[in-house]
Amino acid sequence: MKKSDPKKVVFIDYLKPKNWFVLLLLIIARLIAFFPIKVIQSFGKITGKLLYQIPSNRKNVAKKNIELCFPELSKDEQMKLVKDHFICLGMGFFEVFIARWKSEKSIAKVTSIEGLDILQKAVKKNHGVILLSAHFTMLEASAFIGRKSIAPGVPEMVGMYRVGDNSIINRFFRNARLKSVDSLITKFEIKSLIKALKAKKIVWYASDQNFIGKNSIDVNFFGQDAATTPAICRFVEMTDCAVLPYFPKRLENGDYILTVYPEMNNEDCKNPEKFLQHFYDCLESHVLENKEQYYWVHRRFKKQDSQIDPYVNQ
Repeated sequence: MKKSDPKKVVFIDYLKPKNWFVLLLLIIARLIAFFPIKVIQSFGKITGKLLYQIPSNRKNVAKKNIELCFPELSKDEQMKLVKDHFICLGMGFFEVFIARWKSEKSIAKVTSIEGLDILQKAVKKNHGVILLSAHFTMLEASAFIGRKSIAPGVPEMVGMYRVGDNSIINRFFRNARLKSVDSLITKFEIKSLIKALKAKKIVWYASDQNFIGKNSIDVNFFGQDAATTPAICRFVEMTDCAVLPYFPKRLENGDYILTVYPEMNNEDCKNPEKFLQHFYDCLESHVLENKEQYYWVHRRFKKQDSQIDPYVNQ
């Protein structure tokens, strides 16, 4: 089924009965956005606690992932981590409201960058730059690095987004992300991604979700085989771009730290497995600092063979 184009929403779409509930949620979201950022995050915490109480397949997936990745934790510790993760998921949902409607000044007060000098140094090489990131619960906060008030003096940033089935919801999320980046592309618009890199722009690219296919590469992630796409190496070969690991962190007080890690060695792309393993080692080290903030509700270790797929019957 063809996905709804968020660019083709007209006023009459909001009045269709099938979209009345969505419209109500957007009105409520807009009202919530008038509260201070820390209050909005508190709403997210409450929502996350409520979601944790509801039996769901996502909860089972998160539980399985945490069992696989942290076998040294007791069952009680694992379940506490699952609960903390759902609290972070709730906060991440409400952070979309922050990204969409809060002022640059308000966001800049709670956001800082570690390694901005590394990014600036890579930009001075006069090539495109990939901020190679991953899926964390504060995904929208990750995009804040594209705001001039937070990372001044860097080129335009191109972000990625996923198109869903409802055009109004698509438009909302797209507009929220466009507050932080100059343009957006989907994972199917690879030519646009290459064009952006050749134009010496920054591309924010998350490449940590499951990829099963004939070209996939298995890397070690928390002791598990994780099927991964080697596409990043093709981008490097075609554009000679710089690749910088880049991950967010939410502090206990609700502030955000966006961390840019040292540039990866492009020569390692001759061996994609080596290149990607270096990235995943960096990601794993970052996740260990705040385990609950990674996106554990994704079937990261899914297998084609159902007999060895850890999520069968989940």
